[in-house]
Amino acid sequence: MQKTKSTFYLIYGLVFITALIDAMVGYVQSSFLNQFLPLEYIGLFWSLVTIITIAISFIYPRLARRYSTYRLMIITYFLAVAANFIISSETTTWLILVSFIVRYLSIVFIFVNMDVLLENISDDGCTGVIRTKYLTAMNAAWLISPLIMGYLVGADNNYQRIYYIGGLLMLPALFLIITRRRQFIDAKNRYRQQDAAITINQLLGHRDRRGIFLSSLTLQFFYSLMSLYIPIYLHQHLGLSWSTLSIIFTFMLLPFVIIQMPAGLLADRFFGEKEMLTIGNLIMIIAVVGIIFTKTANPFVWGFLLFFSRVGAALAESMHETYFFKKVGSRDMAVINLYRQNKPIGRLIASLAAFITLSFLPLKSIFIVLFAGLVIGLIPIIYIRDTR
Repeated sequence: MQKTKSTFYLIYGLVFITALIDAMVGYVQSSFLNQFLPLEYIGLFWSLVTIITIAISFIYPRLARRYSTYRLMIITYFLAVAANFIISSETTTWLILVSFIVRYLSIVFIFVNMDVLLENISDDGCTGVIRTKYLTAMNAAWLISPLIMGYLVGADNNYQRIYYIGGLLMLPALFLIITRRRQFIDAKNRYRQQDAAITINQLLGHRDRRGIFLSSLTLQFFYSLMSLYIPIYLHQHLGLSWSTLSIIFTFMLLPFVIIQMPAGLLADRFFGEKEMLTIGNLIMIIAVVGIIFTKTANPFVWGFLLFFSRVGAALAESMHETYFFKKVGSRDMAVINLYRQNKPIGRLIASLAAFITLSFLPLKSIFIVLFAGLVIGLIPIIYIRDTR
């Protein structure tokens, strides 16, 4: 029991470090890419990365079955460290872009590996608490990342410095994984080996899994549009400074640390996930309506609106995690892999929607598109069966 408990905290620590490294570059990676690619090609580049990620997700369970998730964890961490250091160096454009892709893929599958290793030691009766603790560790990293990012980038916009520090931070995490081998429960022969069609059917052919996947896709659509266009709108159109925005964004992220663990506990003991998921989506819709009709540049008003929107997002995200992992087991690595592609797919859909919208309409119309997407996202929630 003590061994399992310490493994939980080891995984929570690893996800904090990895999420911090991921979050620090999350705010600047488009600006970083713009140094090597014209602005209009960045979306196309992300589309390529998305397609590669999804393709690898179908063969990844076979690799886990052959080599074990633990070994793949070491490989993906090592690749992420190497890619970070290459990106931070003065080298050719093509090598930096290839390393960028390798780094992104490594981070994606590090999280998949941790999902499976955590599922191996989890009990369905405590899924809400376990998964929201995991999310809280991840979101605590996102909470502090804007301030660290601002300090590292500095006035000279040194984006490479973030990648260098990221590589350094991953080294102790890699050391922990290697030296704590016996704490990880990982039986490679437990993972089901199956082709893409079966995997897709197991996710989308199952009513509850399909519903929660589509709902999570809506949330990723929300994250993508908000993270890309809210900073541009507030800075370029309303004139808020980056120093003010860094404070607003840090305040905005507080609900992810405050709300998710209590929400997971409530889902396990008192309420079903469906009710709280619906409430979370409604809160996001109300917040976006507020954004559409707000014209003031008052930072307190925007701080409240963005905070309120993330209250809904935090509640919805915690319910997605709790519900989905009650519907799968650790042997369903292929399904977990496919489910985790909600983030790149959501980003791809958001990028295409933004491109089409902004080709004809002003920037603020993006939030009308977001409102429509969130309303449509309520539909799959109706059809899922609650766990209580």
